[in-house]
Amino acid sequence: EKDMKEKLEEDKKDQIKYRIRPTRYINYDVSKKNWEIEFHLPGVPKNQVKFKILKDAYSLEATRDQALYSSSEYLPFEIDVDSVKANYDNGLLYVSGNIKDPLADAVEIKLS
Repeated sequence: EKDMKEKLEEDKKDQIKYRIRPTRYINYDVSKKNWEIEFHLPGVPKNQVKFKILKDAYSLEATRDQALYSSSEYLPFEIDVDSVKANYDNGLLYVSGNIKDPLADAVEIKLS
């Protein structure tokens, strides 16, 4: 069963003729500690969208027919991964969350 699934994925990759970087808008406000990204994925079904995020980077892959929409980049700030929310509606993917306070894990040093 696993071999069949891998074969289907390989066949799907062979059918990709177009690689497209989707239009995306990123907004963030360090003082309010929040960010949002909007991706335009026209005609892509929701079940074909894969979005992954780390504390300082993201990766997006979405397929429609013979087109692969792909985008990944590092963010100029660290995010609170647990706060991330995503919504997909009519070809628009909205992802948002909180910016992690860079001093949240800092240790205060006692002066002598």
